[in-house]
Amino acid sequence: MLTELGCLTRRARLWKLVTDGTDWIVITEPAHLTYFANFIPSPFVFNSQNAGGILILGRDGSAIMIADNVQEPFLKAAFATERVMPLWYRCVESAGLRTELLVGTALERIARCAGSSFGYEAASAPAALVDGVRAARPGVQLADVGPLVHQLRRAKEPDEVAALRNSLCAATAALVAAMREIRPGMTEFDAYRLVQRVAGETAGRHVLVYGDFVSGPRCEQGGGPPSSRVIQAGDLVLLDFSVVIDRYRGDFCNTFVCGARATDRQRELYDACVAAMAAGEQRLRAETRCRDVHAAVRQALADRKLAEFFPHHAGHGIGLGHPEPPFIVPESSETLAAGDVVTLEPGVYLPGVAGMRFERNYLITKTGYESLSDHPIQIDAT
Repeated sequence: MLTELGCLTRRARLWKLVTDGTDWIVITEPAHLTYFANFIPSPFVFNSQNAGGILILGRDGSAIMIADNVQEPFLKAAFATERVMPLWYRCVESAGLRTELLVGTALERIARCAGSSFGYEAASAPAALVDGVRAARPGVQLADVGPLVHQLRRAKEPDEVAALRNSLCAATAALVAAMREIRPGMTEFDAYRLVQRVAGETAGRHVLVYGDFVSGPRCEQGGGPPSSRVIQAGDLVLLDFSVVIDRYRGDFCNTFVCGARATDRQRELYDACVAAMAAGEQRLRAETRCRDVHAAVRQALADRKLAEFFPHHAGHGIGLGHPEPPFIVPESSETLAAGDVVTLEPGVYLPGVAGMRFERNYLITKTGYESLSDHPIQIDAT
């Protein structure tokens, strides 16, 4: 759960970026309703299915949160100066179109907002909402603030970092359990169910788990969803997953041998990946070009004649999305900034030999970084 201070700070930062005289900003992207107002409909209950919300922010500090009556628990938890809750469904009479009601209610409330300049998220705003504002206010000025919001999201506030730590805590417990309990004869589905169960038990609530759950030759492909493949003794098991809690998620990975000790060749590849991660970590600080971080990771693998077997990005941003800016890739135009939360994930995939990847999460600071993930990075399960 985000804090009221965090939401207020993010709104203030947004208004500093909007310098064109805009009077109001209409937020419709679901992730940004969380980001600015802590409006978090649970995906595990009936209330939120096919639902939406709209947040109207005023330059004067007002925040009007709109959601229908079935979402009342989420609306009450949102940080807003005004909550508008139209009646959609009472389990008594038939219900109308949910989105139509939401848009209509928003237009009614916008009609009472003084001003002639509105910001909105062009990529997510319903067309009926945009058309309705234009029809009701001839000559209105509309500006897309979507790119500004995405720019804003890179620098994480303390409550966001806390949310990421919460995600990573549940994920770490799940990984430790997986390394301890996965045995030959289990399937990849079994591994996924184990991770899902322990992550939820650690978090004390429903969580969403997604990622790569592969073993044996499937590791050589870099990843994939779990399958019914039976894990054999001596197989590598690659677990690269995220635990999503209140829309925020970390993203880490470890690869380990099941039911045996690593071979000399597997340990050589593991050592190369660890060295590549350390080389990337040495470049993690504000004002460093992302392409230079990628180059450091790749060079460490090149020194061991493994660069050609490293086909993907060296890392990326993480938070409300996955992946999100900045992107640690060879042609990146981005520079690390204080407040970024990024991953490093070197991997090598040799056909017919082995495939493995290791990944941590970092908070970028002005002088370096703080590691947010302390999960095991080890090739032997014990």
